[in-house]
Amino acid sequence: MRCVRKSRDSQNTHGNCTMDVEHINAIGNTLADLTERTVGLRGYL
Repeated sequence: MRCVRKSRDSQNTHGNCTMDVEHINAIGNTLADLTERTVGLRGYL
């Protein structure tokens, strides 16, 4: 089940919502790291 937050004031009633947010943050951090590495590697091409 996916958790969709409809407003800032809504309460988090699903335990898996926190995991979804953490997972999204981890993906974002990984993408940022890969972007940085790609820029660094372009100097070698």
